[in-house]
Amino acid sequence: MTIWTPRLTESDAPLYQRIADALERDLGSGVLLAGSRLPTHRELARQLGVTAVTITRAYAEAAKRGLVETTTGRGSFVRNVRRETAAGVPEELDLATNLLRFPLPPLAQATMQRMAHALVTASYEPPGGSERHRAAGASWLGAPSEASRVIVTAGAQQAMFLSLAALTRAGDTVLTESVTYHGLRWLASLLHLRLEAIPMDRYGLMPDAIRRTKAKVVYTTPSLQNPTGTVLPEKRRRELAALAEQRGLTIVEDDVYGFLLDTPPPSIRSFAPERTILLTGTGKSLAPALRTGFALAPEALLPKMHAALRASSLFTSPALAEVAVTWMEDGTAARIIEQKRAEITLRNRLARRLLGNRVAAGDPRSPHLWVEVPRRWNGDSFTEEARRRKVLVASGSTFAVDDDALPRHVRICLGAATSVAEMEKALHILTAIDEERAEGPVV
Repeated sequence: MTIWTPRLTESDAPLYQRIADALERDLGSGVLLAGSRLPTHRELARQLGVTAVTITRAYAEAAKRGLVETTTGRGSFVRNVRRETAAGVPEELDLATNLLRFPLPPLAQATMQRMAHALVTASYEPPGGSERHRAAGASWLGAPSEASRVIVTAGAQQAMFLSLAALTRAGDTVLTESVTYHGLRWLASLLHLRLEAIPMDRYGLMPDAIRRTKAKVVYTTPSLQNPTGTVLPEKRRRELAALAEQRGLTIVEDDVYGFLLDTPPPSIRSFAPERTILLTGTGKSLAPALRTGFALAPEALLPKMHAALRASSLFTSPALAEVAVTWMEDGTAARIIEQKRAEITLRNRLARRLLGNRVAAGDPRSPHLWVEVPRRWNGDSFTEEARRRKVLVASGSTFAVDDDALPRHVRICLGAATSVAEMEKALHILTAIDEERAEGPVV
């Protein structure tokens, strides 16, 4: 629930109208964001010292203005006041962007002051970030005693870049899941690396397949893998760590979605700390604009990673890192994560109910679903048909490592829609495509 206390103006208008006016004003100024869950009638009435009937009338007035929608059993939410194109056609519904678009708490004054102080006083940061920021990153990654091995980065993507830049040379092979995060494909192209697919099943990557390769680097997202949403069981994590020790592999373990698991399996790094780089970012867990990440690396790799950091950006913005770290320290981050866990679990459950057996195996806490398309479509053609109907999804070909084995799937992201109602509307459009019957395959 969003903490919102309306600032009421003095006027002769009825109180319920002034409350609706305040809601409209705060939505326009950004104090309230689309998708925010409003206080309950009883809670807001208590805050303002009025009756619940007054709040009911205020919310009804706001709904009449198109500002609020109410879902039985869930409460009242700020609507997305969607712009329209010149032709009056609604903009596209986004299920393609892997974003957890939920309201953030307003920046506390203390946080703003510390951010401003960081902007004014910061000079060139030491390698890997300040001692305090590295310590916070170590705790965030579950290794509070290993701050000296942490590098503060401009998000998880840069942490990936530093890792691969330190571990590989042009022409090397990197192993990864048969469908993987497309950002890895960008990096492989930039660094002139070859990606080799590791077969997957409903539990994630299959470690035994690694025995047949000569590659020395593995990139994996074991918790809520992108795009399939699988969580690699502890047994396979141990197997992968053992293979790394036996064969001299280095594992790049991307834990960017691990925060959504309240009781995650142990990290791969916990079984092979000298053979694993563990990385994460705050883009998914807190806010994309923070662009702060952390990489926890073996001691021997730190010089090369520091060199790659200096070559690419010198250092990470201490002002952005200051916001992220302050939120970690004062409990704001924990509250944001608690909200996101609850919302994603709810959206996942509702989406699975609508999509049924079209959803491939994946964890019910995943922010994205791996959905098989109807037989007359492939991933690309289904994506284009969905776009024609104003719904954006990501084709399975975007994530395929082997271009000769393209999956007949699309990835559906659950967090990009500004409300549950918007997500459900988009999913109904997709299921209508699924249910249609036509002669012959789509070319």
